[in-house]
Amino acid sequence: MKGTVHTHIENAIATITFQHPASNACDPEMLAEMAGSIKNLNSHSGVKLILLQSGGEKAFCAGASIAHLSALKDLKNAAEFFKGFGRLILEMKTSNKIIATKVQGKAVGGGLGIIAASDYVIAGPNSGLRLSELSIGIGPLVIAPAVIRKVGISKFTDLSLEPSLWKSPQWGLENGLFNKISKTQESLTAETNTWVLALTQYSKEALHQIKKTAWQGTDHWAELLDANATETAALALTEQAQAAFKSFIK
Repeated sequence: MKGTVHTHIENAIATITFQHPASNACDPEMLAEMAGSIKNLNSHSGVKLILLQSGGEKAFCAGASIAHLSALKDLKNAAEFFKGFGRLILEMKTSNKIIATKVQGKAVGGGLGIIAASDYVIAGPNSGLRLSELSIGIGPLVIAPAVIRKVGISKFTDLSLEPSLWKSPQWGLENGLFNKISKTQESLTAETNTWVLALTQYSKEALHQIKKTAWQGTDHWAELLDANATETAALALTEQAQAAFKSFIK
């Protein structure tokens, strides 16, 4: 099973849509394409805002592809896989465009990291949040800086040590991962489109400066995420983690 990433530009908005048959899980190619698409849009003068979304109705993103996790055999390749999430977060962080994300469903693991790295998030009533990494023998180390930046260390610890517990849309709103919850699931797309279109009326330079200010203090993240990816890779190669991965794909 392979995923897809598609970019569509209209009305100064670049909409990036990712999709994968396995609940929109991210494989290495998808991560690279998403990061590359965001980077390439830096030089697109006609785009003021990026709207990030996933396809389908039930899942926003299931995080890392379990099929790829179960196939990891050595530290180098494993680290490269997890660095893919790090590179995506870094491109979102350093983009000169505001990145708004629409969350229509459940977000697990790396999916929650994508949400945390967004500048503004609009979620539907059917959304949910969970850091499941501990249940499969690893930790949410690569996405940790982005999540901690939004919710703080205490809430990050809660999420990490309760890998089976779903957090509600209201929890996401109250703890900074969501900025807005749509009135109904059906109105999510319309409310999102109205908000992002309104934002394009503002100064592109001012939007960029607001984003730069919001991300101050994160200049060290490239080295941090790289190191965290290597640590996660080592965990992913343990016997316990590999057994957990394989149990999901039987």
